[in-house]
Amino acid sequence: MTRLLNRVFLAVAMSCAGALPGVPAAAYQQLLTYRIAGLDILAIAEGDHVDEDPWALALTVVPSGGMGNEIIIESDGGLDECKQQLEYVKGSKSDYIEIVIDMNASTMNGVLVIQCATFQGLFTSGQ
Repeated sequence: MTRLLNRVFLAVAMSCAGALPGVPAAAYQQLLTYRIAGLDILAIAEGDHVDEDPWALALTVVPSGGMGNEIIIESDGGLDECKQQLEYVKGSKSDYIEIVIDMNASTMNGVLVIQCATFQGLFTSGQ
């Protein structure tokens, strides 16, 4: 019984210490969120990909609020599904897309699209 309790204590102590001793855990998660109406998306283009660079999509949008007309989305994960959703929403009067990027992800370049979701019927036809 004592041996079993020692093993349980050791397992709990190791899990509390973390898998990599001496390496601090991430203290925060920095997220960047874009919500873009379908009507505001003018063009979608893939950036050139080099092995160790993140994947990139360049979005040309209707400029608003002092922002430019181009948004660059980068991710260490692939962006094929997100590109398909962007193409589906592009030009829609009632749909929008929400893209959430983890800006300090535990990936090679530290950027990872964690959500690329389409929302339908947000805007009424009179607006």
